[in-house]
Amino acid sequence: MLRIHSVSGEVLVTIELQSFLDTLTAESSPVRALWQHLHSFCGQPRFRQRLLVLGDDILLSDTDDEHILKPGELVLVNFISTSALQVEELQNAAGRGQTSVVETILQRPQDPDLGDPAPLLIASQRGHLEVARLLLEAKADKDKTLNDGATPLYISVQHGHLEVARILLDAKADMDKGKNNGATPLFIADKEKAMKNGATPLSIAAEKGHLEVARFLLDAKANMDNSKKAGLLLIAAEEGHLEVARLLLDSKATMGKCENHGARPLSTPLSLAAEKGHLDVARLLLDAKAKMEKATITGATPLSVAAEKGHSEVARLLLDAKANMDKAKNHGTTPLSVAAERGHLEVARLLLDAKANMYKADNDGATPLFLAAEKGHLEVTRLLLDAKANMDKAGNEHGDTPLSIATHQLNLEVARLLSDAKADKEKAKNDGATPLVIAAHQGHLEVLPPPAR
Repeated sequence: MLRIHSVSGEVLVTIELQSFLDTLTAESSPVRALWQHLHSFCGQPRFRQRLLVLGDDILLSDTDDEHILKPGELVLVNFISTSALQVEELQNAAGRGQTSVVETILQRPQDPDLGDPAPLLIASQRGHLEVARLLLEAKADKDKTLNDGATPLYISVQHGHLEVARILLDAKADMDKGKNNGATPLFIADKEKAMKNGATPLSIAAEKGHLEVARFLLDAKANMDNSKKAGLLLIAAEEGHLEVARLLLDSKATMGKCENHGARPLSTPLSLAAEKGHLDVARLLLDAKAKMEKATITGATPLSVAAEKGHSEVARLLLDAKANMDKAKNHGTTPLSVAAERGHLEVARLLLDAKANMYKADNDGATPLFLAAEKGHLEVTRLLLDAKANMDKAGNEHGDTPLSIATHQLNLEVARLLSDAKADKEKAKNDGATPLVIAAHQGHLEVLPPPAR
């Protein structure tokens, strides 16, 4: 029977030694295992425990299997007064993954939280599992932060170190503690938390595409509200992380609008996938019955977003899924108008082949042809002319036609193309100026020669 006494003589614990030793593996150090067992009685890690063998007046060492059989007195020691060099020594050992060196330093005993950044933050960033385990055993602060609010768990997830994240969660690290002003927030229904705009470990896993980390964290938050998962799905869709998006959908994340997505409120996962050109993610979302007509705050549908960014394959996917090809944004611009204005030839061709309305004007009166001419997109202008677009419809409050606006903007190749197609050179704007007058004023009558008399 082993009796462990306090310095005052009180028996702290009585251990049936043989039964205790029988529970250990062959590789275990009996003395170290005893110290770890005593942690639950004294509240201090083994690094701050000393066992004085009564009668022999010796301190038990890790390898002293002989004296473990004798009664002992437990002494708890304070941290040493630590120099800046010693603090740096532990930081460096943690950063290099030098487990034995970290063990030796902690045995001094040295406060594991000293240093900026703290050793546990360093080990978590580098993915040094055994060092992190030792520091946690030494009661390092599992939620100690960098200046920006990042915790060890946050950092381990950010870098994809699943096993480090796992032991931090086992140690009850706060999995919802986020950075002070993270750029990629976990969008949640709780308004107070949402206002903090702080990225959490789970949002970082979604952003970085760390599938196994995300799965692990989701499992740890099995009762997480589906509306919170919706914010994570937005992140995964925007970053193009297909398998993380699939995981979130399997966990019943909703696909509706998120009320606060940085500078783009009311975004949906599908609109973000369309914006970034993530074809496989868009296909996954469509297969999961994402609504194709849900619009952003500007009224842009996923098809309009894909058209604006020139993502022809995503546009084709949406058209094949029967997206409304003529649904306009708040300003009245249709997907074809957007593609024409941005000069995205293949998207414009897809839309025309799908019978998009090339005559539909925006709130200013601008048709797709007018917008292409105004921006100088020669091939899109040619495409629309070949499709028999109206060449002479005024497209702004000044009464400009495609020809007059192209001439005014010095888009001379577009102006020549329109002239060759017999656009009206003498149709006047509201102020009376015709394309011919504009060309003469700018010294470019060679582009628009006057009609023969």
